[in-house]
Parts: sequence; structure tokens; C-alpha cells
Amino acid sequence: MGAGTYGQVYLAYLQQAGIDVVGFIDDDPTVQNTIVNGIPVIGGSDSLAELKESHHLDAFYCPLGNNSLRVKFMQMAKKAGYKLPNYIHPSVIVSPNVTIGEGVYILLGTHIMPHTIIKDYVMISMGVNIAHHVILEEGVFLSTGCNFGASIVAHERAYCGISSTIMTGLHELGKDCLIGAGAVVIKDVPERAVMAGVPAKLLRIKE
Repeated sequence: MGAGTYGQVYLAYLQQAGIDVVGFIDDDPTVQNTIVNGIPVIGGSDSLAELKESHHLDAFYCPLGNNSLRVKFMQMAKKAGYKLPNYIHPSVIVSPNVTIGEGVYILLGTHIMPHTIIKDYVMISMGVNIAHHVILEEGVFLSTGCNFGASIVAHERAYCGISSTIMTGLHELGKDCLIGAGAVVIKDVPERAVMAGVPAKLLRIKE
């Protein structure tokens, strides 16, 4: 899902892993019925069920950075009968006693310590460090270079920007919160809060 630049990046990773990518699905009508990096854009999300039958599709990947849309499309695909495989780059270090759900994507150079729980539809970018006893709830996104401290729960669809630091000692990031790039978070974050700075301060509450 998504024929934009991030989708093209994941296309390269999936092809390198030997996965036969049949097509892109994209809701932008200007790219439908075109070819992107040698792969056809075969339709939009409204035709997920129909495309599964007509193109004999099996699995669905959705590397969208927008947490709400990613979760929405993953749930639609699951309802339509698609498998939702994980993609974990071979360089990722996953320690013992780590639990990973479905539709999870983890890019190169990431380290995950023991007793971490990663739930469905989580995206973790390059060079992320996740300490022990962390829980990443459904649809969380950790961007490149994020350092995530121990014994913290990131609730549904929390978003941590590039090189942000979530310090050990706080307990939770509220659902749908947004942590800005380079921010250093030293206390609990409310739902839908937009945080930025060193130390991170509340800028606003999202609608």
C-alpha cells in the first residue's frame, strides 16, 4: 500500500528478500494504472477484496508513515483475507523474550532488548534502540535514531520523531501523541500531545 517514496523503499527491501511484489495499491488516482519502479499500480484501497481475487494476491504490506491510515488499511486488508507478514531487516538484533505481532516492520541497525512487546502494525525505522520491558501498542511509529528507554508503554499510534530520546524513568506516551525530532522526553506524555524541545515541552493538543 502506497506507491510514494517510502513504499518504493520497502519495495526494494521486499524484492531483496525474494518476495514477489505483484503491485502497488494507492488511493491517488493520478498514479493508478501507472508503473512505479517496474511495478504496476493496480488500484485503490476500496478494491482490496476484488484485487485479492483478480490478481491472486496473498499478502499485504502497508509501510505508510501515517499511523492512523496504516492501521486502517491493515485492518481492511485483514478483513479481506490477506496475510499481514512482518518485515524485519536481517541486521536487526532481536533479543530473547521479545514478542512481535503481525504487520510489523523493523529496518536495519535496530536493537531490541529482552522482555519487549511489539504489537500489531508497528513501524520501527533505522538505527533505533529499544530498552527492556517496553510495550509498543498497535500502530506505534519509532523514527530513525530514536532511543527508547526501559519499562515504558507507548500507547496506540504514538509517533516518535527522528533522533528523539524517550528517557527511562517515565511510564507512558499517550495514544496519538507526536514527539518532535531530537526531543528529549523526561516525563509522561498525555494523549494527542505534540511535544518538542530539550527537555520536551507541550506545544499543543491535537484535535
